[in-house]
Amino acid sequence: GINAEYGGLQTAYELYNTRYQCGRRCVVVLVNVEAPQFNYFDQQLILNELETSGVPTLRCTPQKLVDSGRVVEGRYYVAEKEVAVLYFRTMYDPSHFESPDFWRARREMEFSAVVTVPSVRHQIVNMKLFQMLLSQRSFLENYTSSPEATEDVLRLFCDTFPLTLDEEGDRNAQLGIDYPDKYVLKPQREGGGHNIWDQEMKEKLLSLAGDPARARFILMRRITPPVLRNRFLKRGAISEELDTVSEFGYHSVYCTTDTVVLNKVVGPLIRTKSATENEGGVGVGLSVIDSPLFVRSSEPTADR
Repeated sequence: GINAEYGGLQTAYELYNTRYQCGRRCVVVLVNVEAPQFNYFDQQLILNELETSGVPTLRCTPQKLVDSGRVVEGRYYVAEKEVAVLYFRTMYDPSHFESPDFWRARREMEFSAVVTVPSVRHQIVNMKLFQMLLSQRSFLENYTSSPEATEDVLRLFCDTFPLTLDEEGDRNAQLGIDYPDKYVLKPQREGGGHNIWDQEMKEKLLSLAGDPARARFILMRRITPPVLRNRFLKRGAISEELDTVSEFGYHSVYCTTDTVVLNKVVGPLIRTKSATENEGGVGVGLSVIDSPLFVRSSEPTADR
């Protein structure tokens, strides 16, 4: 996945150089990181690959963008360096925006020529309310090529329910109140640690009755993955064997101009956590990165 991610950033960098005829002018790929930074190594591997390929790189914090970022003739500069690609590893949570200056800086980036990874539009697509729309057949059909493709995509979604202040929203809220062990309440947040579960979810839904803020959440049917015995390696120590569950996803690279330039699945990502944990964020220390072992079944079944 690392090689493909750096390849996606390099593609965006080359597109910027071609479009703006940079020639010998030095432009950089900038990685926006937290302070202090603890998730360092995968970022540095990507930067090493870019530097080896002749792409200059720069790391800086959101505060640095606020202090020294500026737009000149539509192009974005940080510390007097023109930025071709800005790769966000932070600024995805409201807590990352410490003052109105941070929101102003984010707006300047998005409306300049710099390629933002992800763009605001891609961040919005990742929000729960938009994901709920994508799980609706009538909406999804606008973006698929055939009824068969629509069915294939719909099978990937878990049931989600709106919590608007109307009869449908009231019915959906009652589902969570009556069956708190079968649903989870999700806000429009990323990064782990924000979902609301079990009795706490029931109490939250009761408190939101008649409150317009309820529509900011969605109710999702809980996923019940298989439980496997496993061990964790954390900070150099191997844990005792325990019951674990895993979440399986994919890294992909998507790059567009007026057309799609690159759209590629580049490898799996598995996060494994204790079966007793509800949340599963790696960054918050609740889960670990895992590795899959793919085995070709000699006797295919309906669930394989």
